[in-house]
Amino acid sequence: MKATSVRAWSAQRVAATALVGLSAVTLLTGCGFETRQQGAAVVNGEVIHSDAVEETARQLREAQFDFPENIVVTALVASPLLQDAVSESGGWQPDATAANAIAAIPDATDTTKEFINTVAMLQSGQMTDQDVARYRENIDEANITVNPRYGEVVPSEQPPVFFTIGQQRPNWILAPDGE
Repeated sequence: MKATSVRAWSAQRVAATALVGLSAVTLLTGCGFETRQQGAAVVNGEVIHSDAVEETARQLREAQFDFPENIVVTALVASPLLQDAVSESGGWQPDATAANAIAAIPDATDTTKEFINTVAMLQSGQMTDQDVARYRENIDEANITVNPRYGEVVPSEQPPVFFTIGQQRPNWILAPDGE
């Protein structure tokens, strides 16, 4: 009789443990755990998904535009900050350069189009001084988190992006003190 009650107790314990485990997974998923794990970056609460970054980099490579994934992430992080900055001056409309680049990529994803439009906007030289000032304010105020796989946000005074995503110091370069 004790063997039966031990087995019954063990079965109850296993069922309870499984229920607690499933509840924990559900709670973590509901809190955005899965989203954060799959994110390349988060800009002011908006997730840039790693699979979208990988697909964009693949589409660009196939069209002979060779941009590494950390550059794709950099442009996608900059995009909403730029869009907000230029919206007050009437916004920026994609030009022929952007249209031609997008046309070179059959079935370009929305993320690929966003990347191309962002790069075209940055390279157009059409942002006003006020647009640039607002963009720099947006960078300073933004809450940006980057998946370490892509590097980290490295502030810069170099226009037109004013930051990069990558290693602050390449891992093969050591400081004079060896650190």
